[in-house]
Amino acid sequence: MSQDAHIAFEHAYSQTTVRELLAEKESVVFSVTVTTSLAAVITELDIHKIGNMPVVDLNAGLVGVISERDVMRAIGEFGETAMARPVKDFMTRNPTTCSREDKIVDVMRIMTEGRFRHMPVVDGHVLEGVISIRDIVMHRVKEVEFETLRLKQLMVG
Repeated sequence: MSQDAHIAFEHAYSQTTVRELLAEKESVVFSVTVTTSLAAVITELDIHKIGNMPVVDLNAGLVGVISERDVMRAIGEFGETAMARPVKDFMTRNPTTCSREDKIVDVMRIMTEGRFRHMPVVDGHVLEGVISIRDIVMHRVKEVEFETLRLKQLMVG
């Protein structure tokens, strides 16, 4: 990304927070517990048409995430026997998280540098939501559409 594009991008997102992004999303967060079997995780991912799920303890505290990549790695290493094992054996522990007050520009930078597409939103250790690169892109598309409409209105008078 050019320096000018990077500056424009940061300026556009400089004030937008995760809270604003979550307000635009459906509030349901699908999650599993550490004792959920890998087979059950695969079923949940398929049912909800998602590629990543938070793993929580009994108090809704985030302890990890399980992704399609983690599932493939488990099956590649352990074959069919992985299906009966608990998700805690394969999840990514201590995932990078954000809070509702974090700026979208910072979250997107962290996700890009870390090469992951989903980030849990927590308050302390309690899971409050999940945002994705797609959520951020869709938010920006809406902003650009609104800016374009405003410019057209200015041109027309």
